[in-house]
Amino acid sequence: MKKNKIFTSLIKKYMLFSITLGIFVCLIFPFFDSQVQSRLADPTVSKIKANEIVRMDYTQIPVEVIESFGGWIEILDENLQVVFTRGASSDHRTSYTQDELISLFNEPKGATEYVSMAPFQTTEGKSYRCLVHIPQGYITKEFLFHKTPAALEQTFSELVLLIIILFLVFYSLNVYLYSRWTALKITNPLEAIASGMQNMANGRFRTRLAFKADYELAQIQDSFNNMAEQLEQSETEKRMLEESKQRLLVGVSHDLKTPITTIQGYAKALQLGIVDDEGKRQNYLDYILNKSNLLTSLIDDIFELSKLDSPDYVLETELADIAEFVREIAAQFYNQFEEKPLLIQVQIPSNEIRIRFNAKMLYRALSNLLINTLKYCPAGSEVLLQLLETESHIQLNVIDNGPGIPDNLYKIIFDPFTRGDQARTCDGGTGLGLAIAKHVMEKHNGELQLDTSNGQTAFCMIFQKNNTPSTF
Repeated sequence: MKKNKIFTSLIKKYMLFSITLGIFVCLIFPFFDSQVQSRLADPTVSKIKANEIVRMDYTQIPVEVIESFGGWIEILDENLQVVFTRGASSDHRTSYTQDELISLFNEPKGATEYVSMAPFQTTEGKSYRCLVHIPQGYITKEFLFHKTPAALEQTFSELVLLIIILFLVFYSLNVYLYSRWTALKITNPLEAIASGMQNMANGRFRTRLAFKADYELAQIQDSFNNMAEQLEQSETEKRMLEESKQRLLVGVSHDLKTPITTIQGYAKALQLGIVDDEGKRQNYLDYILNKSNLLTSLIDDIFELSKLDSPDYVLETELADIAEFVREIAAQFYNQFEEKPLLIQVQIPSNEIRIRFNAKMLYRALSNLLINTLKYCPAGSEVLLQLLETESHIQLNVIDNGPGIPDNLYKIIFDPFTRGDQARTCDGGTGLGLAIAKHVMEKHNGELQLDTSNGQTAFCMIFQKNNTPSTF
């Protein structure tokens, strides 16, 4: 879903705020007008009109206001006879004629009294008339009644104050709700970002942000999470590197200490003249030489691994035929496989396969794999040296049907000082051969994989055609 930008979101919120405020103003003005009409309009007029006060039971007609003006009411029957009177009547009439009634409403301006009449039905269903009389001294023909200015101003002031209070309450509520909405969309995400940055500064690299926000803040959240993921990965790699270095130091210490201790023991025995037999003396010298050679090999391997592990190390490559290169190595190892004996099969295409590689380093990697096979596979095992070419990559495989690699070594088989003899049945080796082979392949922008899925042990050296190294 496409997210709004903060500018667009704020414009929408301001518009909604203005519309809400406008709707309230449109509603409050009719309310104000109705209050003015109901509270400032004089109710006296409605209390002196015959049609407003008439009742079916005419004895219950309210005449208090009329009497306060010195007026009275008369109830006329069908024959215009006065059957009921209430108030201070000035003429005490008992009946009217039709012409007399008409003349009451046709008096010129300045007539002596105000008259109002309304027909009605009594409770017995008779058609009567209600006649209201108010002397001239209390009312004019315009029917305008006046309140004192002070009372009028007070009432109007109260209404204005009420409207102002209502407006301020609604305005404050609207501002509060808008502020909360803005905080939810902007302030809260910013607080979450600040908290996340603090967690990162304290080393808590697993911190992730998860909030809904507009486009810009969502971008910051994505960038922060990507950064956190990279930092966490870097921290994990750093920890693994430290652990690897620690294992390397332990392995180096162990592998150096053992042959050195042996050399010291034999040399001490020869120095003290403990060995008199010439044959034993020669055997001791042979032990010392072998252990010295092992130390030299171990130191060379450590140096080689350290050099390959350095990001500053430059691997020089040249374009050559890897098929011919593998044939030469197979020929060199052929006699050793026959002497064991192991049955070796070589599958190499007859055509040239030209890629860029470093012949010396690739020889070291492939020979390490073949030496491991010679060392750990029992006599009679089958070994396949295979070179394959596809559209995307070139694959060099060393496959054997020997005893295999146990599960506990599968994930660490390429770590330094992981010895195959923990799983197989032969001694010797520095435990750095596979680690060196893996680093050699990485320097060629390739990879070294272990595959045991078919009941065989297959080390696969994979070169990507579109990713082979150029001259470094």
